[in-house]
Amino acid sequence: MKEKRGIGYKRMSHIMTEKGYRSVRTKSILGPNYIYSIYKNGKIRENRIERSFDSTIGDLNCTVLYSK
Repeated sequence: MKEKRGIGYKRMSHIMTEKGYRSVRTKSILGPNYIYSIYKNGKIRENRIERSFDSTIGDLNCTVLYSK
């Protein structure tokens, strides 16, 4: 909603309240600060999932030990 429609956190909070959404743990109204926290943590999670790493293999040494 934030990027697509340009709606602020206060307006999102109002929309969620009208639709009957409540917090999971305390069943309280979702305030703008709660909406911001959900949005921020969602963005952090999204960035963490989407990152990629380059695989490199360096010099390898292999020692074989025989025991009798």
